[in-house]
Amino acid sequence: MNYKKYSDKDLLESYSTALDYSGKADKDLVAEIDSRGGVDLIKKNVAEQNIVPNEIKRIYKLVFSLHKKGSNAETIKSSITSDILSTEQLDKAIDTAIDDAEKHTKDTSINSRTIIGCVIGVIISSLIGAGLWCYSIIQTGKMYYILTSGILIISYIIIRLLTSQSKNNVLVFIATFASAFIAIPLGLWFYNIVTNGQ
Repeated sequence: MNYKKYSDKDLLESYSTALDYSGKADKDLVAEIDSRGGVDLIKKNVAEQNIVPNEIKRIYKLVFSLHKKGSNAETIKSSITSDILSTEQLDKAIDTAIDDAEKHTKDTSINSRTIIGCVIGVIISSLIGAGLWCYSIIQTGKMYYILTSGILIISYIIIRLLTSQSKNNVLVFIATFASAFIAIPLGLWFYNIVTNGQ
């Protein structure tokens, strides 16, 4: 097998997997590892490749922690330093993390738009879901609960459009499930009205 296109990380993983399963590695794999300076050098290279991503992860955690405590952008920037990243890399990492933290806060916060959007969304979604249930029962004579999945998706899309917030928001999450489950008895009620009226 040709291992020349493998990254150092993939090469190490293949080597470890081979040792775990058979106790020895393929000779082509060993030859490729030797051509790159051996297992120890490859391990060192992989560890060095992880230094920058790990430092960025550390900065993200710090930014989210400080943002949660109410620190503003200037305070966050002055509080975080790095011995690994350049000033430009550090500023970019902090700015990106602050932007993500603000988006997360906006997405998970409950405001008047969230409440109104969820209420309207539940009403619209429940009516659409009930209509689908009613139509399904009329056409098949049965209730197929697999339809709940589709109604959940429709409910989520409607509520997300009305609130501009995702399922990470607890109210959006609850409203999505509520509307899907309200649709079941409402659909049966619609069905009874339609069939009794005939």
